[in-house]
Amino acid sequence: MTIDELAREYEKQYEILNNKIKGLTPLLYVYTGQDLYLLRKKIKTYYNMACECRQTALLLTAYYDEEDNYD
Repeated sequence: MTIDELAREYEKQYEILNNKIKGLTPLLYVYTGQDLYLLRKKIKTYYNMACECRQTALLLTAYYDEEDNYD
């Protein structure tokens, strides 16, 4: 697997996690109490994971660009 392919995999995971967040967001208006707390916690976890995937994808995409700057 190349670095570009790995970057695309991280980008796919980013999209999957974003779609999960979008699917759960309407439930914020339905849930209450402990269920709402757990839902918010789950959404925050997915959000953090998505951010990490996005950041990793961007770092991998720019990997060769940074290498070229050192020459």
